Amino acid sequence: MSADQDAGRRPSDLGGLLEAAPDAMVVIDSRGIIQLVNAQTERVFGYSRGELLGQPVEVLVPASLHELHRKHRSEYLHEPHVRSMGSGLDLRARRRDGSEFPVEISLAPLETDQGLLISAAVRDVTAKRREERLFRGLLEAAPDAMVIVDNTGTIVLVNAQVEEKFGYNRGELVGQSVEILVPERFAGMHVAFRSGYVAGPRTRPMGLAGDLFARRKDGSEFPVEISLAPLETEEGLLVSAAVRDISERRRMQEETDRVKDEFFATVSHELRTPLTSMLGYSELLADLEPLSPQGRRFLSVIARSAERELRLVDDLLTLVAIEESGLAIRPELLDLEPVVRDAVDAARPRAEEVDIELSMEVPGFPVPVDADRDRLGQAIDNLMSNALKFTPAGGHVHVSLRLADTFAEIEVADSGIGIGEQDPNRIFERLYRSGTAIAQQVPGAGLGLTITLAILEAHRGMISVVKSDEAGTTFRMSLPLVG
Repeated sequence: MSADQDAGRRPSDLGGLLEAAPDAMVVIDSRGIIQLVNAQTERVFGYSRGELLGQPVEVLVPASLHELHRKHRSEYLHEPHVRSMGSGLDLRARRRDGSEFPVEISLAPLETDQGLLISAAVRDVTAKRREERLFRGLLEAAPDAMVIVDNTGTIVLVNAQVEEKFGYNRGELVGQSVEILVPERFAGMHVAFRSGYVAGPRTRPMGLAGDLFARRKDGSEFPVEISLAPLETEEGLLVSAAVRDISERRRMQEETDRVKDEFFATVSHELRTPLTSMLGYSELLADLEPLSPQGRRFLSVIARSAERELRLVDDLLTLVAIEESGLAIRPELLDLEPVVRDAVDAARPRAEEVDIELSMEVPGFPVPVDADRDRLGQAIDNLMSNALKFTPAGGHVHVSLRLADTFAEIEVADSGIGIGEQDPNRIFERLYRSGTAIAQQVPGAGLGLTITLAILEAHRGMISVVKSDEAGTTFRMSLPLVG
């Protein structure tokens, strides 16, 4: 209700309005003498109405604040206006028993036929302050740097971890744009992202791929992961950002990768030499006479085992080369059909040995691609080797080559046990083995598909799992056509 609407009212006319108010309502005159109170005032302060009427309002104020309160009351009378007090301040009131409690107060001038009155709505915010202290305590106890901003991106709250990680003190951050913590080259992008987040706030992680950086006071940067969460408050939407410094984790990962790569390279070279010797001597033994049929079988087992281990060593060396400098290829213009046909023909003896039907479907006309014949053959070999390993005896593997718009597509489909993964693309990760492979104890090191993916990417192509269930798995490789 405005002051104009109250002009000419008697104080007694306001009684009904005060009783309906949810807060303690205290009406005083220009001398600071209490003229009216409501039932909420009696409940909150512990006085009866008769004990308050006619008393100076300072009876409800802690004794240590009486002089300051009179000063503020005098200043307010010189320029009375509707205003709130206590939001963000430590205002306190005093009960009849002398105990004190935190309050927020809203003031409003009332023009009456007996002169100016001041209406004060007093709200006990004990529970609110308790919740704020709990929230701030949890914020300070958080292991991550916690930054809370409003919907304009202005920092309203930080914890001690922010001061430690970023090198600022709180006073330097509160009231500043959150972009002060973002590298300059990302600031514009961050503003756009922030606006989009406010439009659709939700809990979400950021930086899991290791591509986010934060900026310290001295201008240095460090990699971070961030978790965002919206907070609905009386003042509007706030956004909480938990910022985690992942510098040490990244350093440890890089060191782990380096040691692993050195191990792969060393072991591969150490294994390659004796395996090559084993294969060479097995070939010499095969030419010697006489060898019994049993001896030739034993020698064949030795040669096959050595060849399998040598392929594994070659895969390890290829993987290390990919990690260090990418996969090197020697592309040339070639017809893809003979490459597919040669790979299928090379796999036939193995298919017959394990009683699996191997079939092929090709278009019967040239399929021109710009590719490295050996690497492409290696990719097809890897897919067919997997198909034969995961297909039980009596099953079938079908290899097809077809055209699809501007791409050539090679599919390897088997009737095996399937991958058994919710995310089939995980099988392209280095050293990853599917749950099905582990459960069925299918031999392998988890390298072939990683290398196959690298080969396709080097050719600007793609590989994907287009089908995987109990009826089998189908892989598809796509390569850009020439012309």
